[in-house]
Amino acid sequence: MAASNDFGRWGEDVAAAWLLEHGFDILARNWRHGRKEIDIVAASDGSLYFVEVKTRHGETWNAEEAVNDKKRALMWRAMMAWKTQHPSLMPVRYAALAVVAGEAGAPPVVRWHDDVWNMM
Repeated sequence: MAASNDFGRWGEDVAAAWLLEHGFDILARNWRHGRKEIDIVAASDGSLYFVEVKTRHGETWNAEEAVNDKKRALMWRAMMAWKTQHPSLMPVRYAALAVVAGEAGAPPVVRWHDDVWNMM
């Protein structure tokens, strides 16, 4: 596995731990259906969350900026595929979670956005 895949997996592990610490139930990680993919599917307070995780080494720009119109459309398609396989009446939320690695030994910075359409 390439180092960048290891780093991305680390970021998703940090994200999943953060979600669990904040009361979310993790329903799936790296869920795929064909070319559709969602990093984390979680539930909290009666809502179903489709979470895009962005992991970066330091920042010269916000990791969240990578959740653009194209990514939002892909998230919507992945949600439709998930809901086809896992019918639910729970309201759906699209979220982003940025994980930014700091200097060696420093804890990562985690930023949560519970609505990718209104985060910028």
